[in-house]
Amino acid sequence: MTESHPHEPSSHASSSPESDHAGPDAALPAPDLQGFLDAASSGGTAVAVTTATELPDLGPSVRVRTVSGTTATTLAGLYSSFARVWGFPDHFGRNKDAFDDCMRDLDTPDTQGRAPGIVVVHITQAHRLLDDDRPGFDWFADSVGFYRDHYRDAGHGFAVILSTSASRLAEVRSRWQRAGVAITDLVTETSTGEDD
Repeated sequence: MTESHPHEPSSHASSSPESDHAGPDAALPAPDLQGFLDAASSGGTAVAVTTATELPDLGPSVRVRTVSGTTATTLAGLYSSFARVWGFPDHFGRNKDAFDDCMRDLDTPDTQGRAPGIVVVHITQAHRLLDDDRPGFDWFADSVGFYRDHYRDAGHGFAVILSTSASRLAEVRSRWQRAGVAITDLVTETSTGEDD
């Protein structure tokens, strides 16, 4: 049964992710990331920011996909980027209702029948995410808690990890906080990031 997003009526779409992505040489320590994901899975903050550009491999129970903020500066770009990276179905309607439905289907079992325990959306160049669409950003930011609660109620976890450069950290952090979203810092001294 599908819940409705608090701001939008629901429509039907489904998702079938194809492959997991995790960077092999990440600067972000796995224990720090795992602690954040454990907290998000139990209803804690579901958004974190880091200067690491890649995430460590956390094993088959964590399904990670990476979207570049540079391809998602508008809602149309967000829809296209997420559809490509997460393997949304061809009939994905490219609107808020259909996006909500697809985002609640990211735990679909893979070809080996494995469903993830935790779903992670990794957004690189996060300072560019929906930077041409303030209302779209506010809607997406508000939706993260909705997706987290959906997955938690289904016995899974959900989180968004934002990667940006050290010079953009304060900007990204305050943008999400202005949208009413608590954010966790996963910043280490060895982390690096890119400006764009």
